Amino acid sequence: MATTTMENKPFKISGGMLAWGGLLGTFLLIGIVSAVYVFWNGLEVTNMSDSVPWGLWITIDLSSIALGAGAFTLSAVVYLFGLKKFQPIIRLAIYVGFIGYTAALLTLIMDIGRPDRFWHPWAYWNVHSVLWEITWCITIYLTIMIIEFLPVIAEAKIFAGWPWLRKFAAFVHKGAPLFALLGLAISLLHQSSLGATYGIVKSRPIWFKPSMPIMFILSAISVGPALTMAVAHVLEWITGKRALQHDILRAIARSSGLGLLVYGYIKFWDLAAVAYYGGNPSVSQALNVLNTQTPYNFAFWVGEIVIGILIPAILFLAPRYNRRPVMLVLGAILATTGIVINRWNVTVSGLFVPLSYSPGVLYELPAGRYFPNLPEWGIAIGIVGYALTMLTLGVLFLPLFSKQEH
Repeated sequence: MATTTMENKPFKISGGMLAWGGLLGTFLLIGIVSAVYVFWNGLEVTNMSDSVPWGLWITIDLSSIALGAGAFTLSAVVYLFGLKKFQPIIRLAIYVGFIGYTAALLTLIMDIGRPDRFWHPWAYWNVHSVLWEITWCITIYLTIMIIEFLPVIAEAKIFAGWPWLRKFAAFVHKGAPLFALLGLAISLLHQSSLGATYGIVKSRPIWFKPSMPIMFILSAISVGPALTMAVAHVLEWITGKRALQHDILRAIARSSGLGLLVYGYIKFWDLAAVAYYGGNPSVSQALNVLNTQTPYNFAFWVGEIVIGILIPAILFLAPRYNRRPVMLVLGAILATTGIVINRWNVTVSGLFVPLSYSPGVLYELPAGRYFPNLPEWGIAIGIVGYALTMLTLGVLFLPLFSKQEH
């Protein structure tokens, strides 16, 4: 029986594809039912509260945006820095980035409580708000990715009878360097601003630090390309087709490993040296609250570093491991897990610590409490189902690996 390939050739539906489609359909159904339930009853049916208003959904939002960073990172490498050897993976990187950003937007629709007012940031400008700037940047960057990906869509078989569309897409493709430059600038703005959303809040001592924007950028540009590399390997295993040379994927892994080491170095000084030598009473009190009243003790931070930084860096950089695709995929999975843990940890642990309105004043309120309930988990499953469905459809119907590029 013929199998599906990335060359967009005719295919037959196998038993495995039916099972995979059934699993994706189940994920999507769970997400839709959960979304309808939340829309009908409001956010009060979740476990979020006034003291902990951000939880699982914001974690998914921040993680999706970070994991989609391979699009602007690899586009900049190819079109701005002239490293053409990475051009064959650009299409896949942009598509993975598009999936990540649209997944983040779907999550935000659920989290903002009033999705009918999604257009307000564009109509009512609040130039003093970091979240307003992030909304604009994400919207503009998503538009740029759609324009960048238009030539790939135009090459799909369904548009074979539309020569004008392909001519227009070819014309658009000539502006790829410009789009890469714009995408890099806007992406760096909103990736850093996501960290600044936390880093500028003085009443949250765990968040208030100038290194937060830098760590958000470094983690994104380190793990985003690694995820794209892992997706390429997995697609090769599934389809039985080697669309990319392994030395390209190994080079991406090595660069991600170096990025993780830099990220880990800054994180070490942020967690250890700054907290120790800074002598900030509010930070010490906040850490004491987390260690004594919540699950976010020191072991949790170490787990984030070991799982999300050290082990992936070893797998990406050590020759005995980075020559084995399975180890590179494992490293990408662990790095992705580290990103999710970090975004959860930054968001939720910071909210667990009571507000400190006066530095040096002891905390008298109990620590916050939060764990996602079934509707929240259901929507998270639906978002995962959406991402996997989009990736599956892209592999089946889009030329994600075109030899014409090189």
